[in-house]
Amino acid sequence: MDILEFPPHFPPTDKWKKFFIGVRWLGPDLSFFKTLKELQANRTAADMSQWGGGERQILAEKISQILHVQLGWRSALFIPQDIAMVAFHGPRFDFSDPDAAFDDIVEMLERDYSLSPPSSFWESMGDATLGQLVDGLLTLR
Repeated sequence: MDILEFPPHFPPTDKWKKFFIGVRWLGPDLSFFKTLKELQANRTAADMSQWGGGERQILAEKISQILHVQLGWRSALFIPQDIAMVAFHGPRFDFSDPDAAFDDIVEMLERDYSLSPPSSFWESMGDATLGQLVDGLLTLR
């Protein structure tokens, strides 16, 4: 199964690529967003079994549902190997408000788990997979 991850050229680090982001032929190629959206949309409910059941899967499903609704992913089907930054970004360059999705996840963690991860936790998850993020949240309990 393919995982959701950005290609090596995204996000751009070159100042001109950053400046021209979203400008065809001058900025970085953004066509990969269509591929990410299709890849994620083609997953089935059986793929969620990779979470292994139990509390890990329940938390993953709650996070996945928020990402689906808030960011426009076609389904709430994510796997542990997906890169968290990609899932939290959304399936297109002109994405919705990723802060709203993050805020909803923080609210759900507080409401359902009495959990308020510090900013240092979120910063440490910059390159994490969704599996690592979910496992990290569960260890904070």
